[in-house]
Amino acid sequence: MNQKPKELFGKKVMIVDDTPANIDLLYQTLEPEGYKISVAGTGEETLKLVPKIKPDLILLDVMLPGIDGFETCQKLKETPETANIPIIFITAKAESEDIVKGFNLGGADYLTKPFNQEEVCARIKTHLHFQLLLQTLETQNKKLNELNETKNKLMGMTCHDLRNPITSIRGFSKLILDKGETISKNSRSECLQNIYSASDNMLELINDLVDITAIESGKLNLNIRPDSFINLAQEKTKMYVPLAENKNIKLHFRADNEIPIFKFDSNRIGQVLDNLIGNAIKFSPQNKNIMISVAFKGDQVICSVKDEGPGILPEDNAKLFIPFQKLSAKPTGGEVSSGLGLGIAKKMVEAHGGKLWVESKPGKGADFRFEIPMQK
Repeated sequence: MNQKPKELFGKKVMIVDDTPANIDLLYQTLEPEGYKISVAGTGEETLKLVPKIKPDLILLDVMLPGIDGFETCQKLKETPETANIPIIFITAKAESEDIVKGFNLGGADYLTKPFNQEEVCARIKTHLHFQLLLQTLETQNKKLNELNETKNKLMGMTCHDLRNPITSIRGFSKLILDKGETISKNSRSECLQNIYSASDNMLELINDLVDITAIESGKLNLNIRPDSFINLAQEKTKMYVPLAENKNIKLHFRADNEIPIFKFDSNRIGQVLDNLIGNAIKFSPQNKNIMISVAFKGDQVICSVKDEGPGILPEDNAKLFIPFQKLSAKPTGGEVSSGLGLGIAKKMVEAHGGKLWVESKPGKGADFRFEIPMQK
């Protein structure tokens, strides 16, 4: 017999027949093909077993005691959870009206007695393979629908989040144009600062959108090269000192100086640190502390950004790293948040073979940690 495709190995085939000789012949034919065989002797027994066993295909004898194969097929097709199981009728009769009746009731095919073993295997393979293609198509359609929903969400969020800074830029630009030289130097400087801040927010959002698009399309490229993780974390901490000082927040840095240079993408990990440190400042109240620490355990470098902010509510934990999600906690200084940063950071860490997580209790701050392997 022809070799059975690997993707069909272990598929469940139910034989419904009340003749032991037929069951034995079909069993001997199908078992060497790698199918998992189950047997029922009546239509009533079939209707009880099918929802439990959930076979991938049913070989159904037309002539059965009690309800016949046609009625059994009709009842299976009327039940949503069994409606899509392909049914091949087994019959000693080959009259066209019986064949048409079987197809009208939802049957997929016919086998006539006496069986030709190669024909039985070929027909079963064909219908199982077709069923597999349908399932694959359903999965792909589901993914496409999810991507379409994501795209719509992305477009809606982008329009909403870009409207405010564009409105600000337009308003302050018009003020400068209308007032001309009559506007005071201080007012002009304030308008220009507002324009700069609004455009900076727009650029941050656009950069996030570019990154999330690359991640979702599988095109996130890493530039892996030897670098100092400690130096990178220290430089990022220093860079955020002025922003923290605006809210009277103190940044503290601690590192294990024994961490050797290893290979990683310093730009991508730098983005992760930007997000975690920036978020810690963004969601921390005035006069608090933020601790950035770097250590290593075994062949893993572990980085922690711990704040004294409001912490993470239990209902926010599940959606913390999912793009486009807005959490209960709000920035304490009116800062802008796109809802994309943590999802991007998590994907970038995972691209390095690492993981990112949070340890937090409401009212006790949040400790965002990530680890990546030290590739020598």
